[in-house]
Amino acid sequence: MRTRRPAIRSFHLVLCALVVSLATLAGCGGQPQPSGKAPEETGAGTKETNEEAGSLSVRDAVGQMFIVGVGGTEPDYYIEKMVRERNVGGVLLLGHNMQSEEQTKSLTDALQELATSTGPAIPLLVAADHEGGEVQHAPWVSEQPSAAEVGERGDPGEARRISEQIGHDLLRGGVNTDLAPVVDTGSGAAISSRSYGVDPALVARMGAASIEGFERAGVVSAAKHFPNHGPAIEDSHVARPTVDHDMRTILESDVQPFEAAVEAGVPMVMLGHLVYPALDPEMPASLSPAAVGLLRGDLGFDGVIVTDDLVMEGARRDGTIAEAAVEATKAGVDLLMVSGPPEEQAAAYDAVVAAVEFGEIPRERIDASVERINNIKNRYLLYSGG
Repeated sequence: MRTRRPAIRSFHLVLCALVVSLATLAGCGGQPQPSGKAPEETGAGTKETNEEAGSLSVRDAVGQMFIVGVGGTEPDYYIEKMVRERNVGGVLLLGHNMQSEEQTKSLTDALQELATSTGPAIPLLVAADHEGGEVQHAPWVSEQPSAAEVGERGDPGEARRISEQIGHDLLRGGVNTDLAPVVDTGSGAAISSRSYGVDPALVARMGAASIEGFERAGVVSAAKHFPNHGPAIEDSHVARPTVDHDMRTILESDVQPFEAAVEAGVPMVMLGHLVYPALDPEMPASLSPAAVGLLRGDLGFDGVIVTDDLVMEGARRDGTIAEAAVEATKAGVDLLMVSGPPEEQAAAYDAVVAAVEFGEIPRERIDASVERINNIKNRYLLYSGG
């Protein structure tokens, strides 16, 4: 792990992130810092991705920033419309979408074929929450122990082997993205046995090893829930948790496992729906330019930042999912996850499109996210045909 930057640098980045233009936010001053381990791609590939992002219509570009839920076990009118007419970047499969490996492969093949046969013909991120332990949504994947059990044994090799096995199993059903590992420190509300433990150094080692396992399997992984849901005493699914840690604790404890994840080359980091007043007194991390600035600047992450599901109360804050989607986009988030009903998905998409068309969100802000998303899609084999 690289040497941590001085705390005063972090304070500067946080303050700078609060005042820098939301449109170009990618760390202090709007310039992304190099990560410890960038995706493997050539200069020509990067140029090609830039051209792709700029050539998309506003509607197609915004669509790439959405991961949306699916209604059932086979494509229906609504998800087909989201793919065909709104060019969504990915889909989220939950337990009710996956009855078996064969059924899930049929579902994912049908969606991928629709996406790749409809202009601009970009394959989908097909995501699932499959961590092991209490969160195992894909029924054909071999059962694995909880992170807490693995953390107690303290063997990074075990964490690596488990995620590699999960990754290989998921791919058989066409699931190319796992919203894992959990690198929160502690077992607070909504986390419990999903965390490797209470020691940030242990969680950092185990989380980095898990990411390496997913990489070996060729599956996109996402370290979650930045900056750390572990200390929260409320569940962000149904409440608006606040964590009153000072900046020293945030920097020296909360984000340490995320820094290790960045060093391990994690392609995605998920922002949690929880407020850290020392970082941002109003917005949850998922909607906060300060949180994005900390992740981009201090931790040097240049991959894809994804929100936790925007249907959760921690994101909505008694407002609408559409409002949360616009705020997250302004803050510099790349991928917006919406698992709710089709009308909520459409409203969130339409709200972001309108914000771009009316100049509330500059087009350059969208293109920056689409470039990062395309970098991942170019790095992993998302679909090779039915």
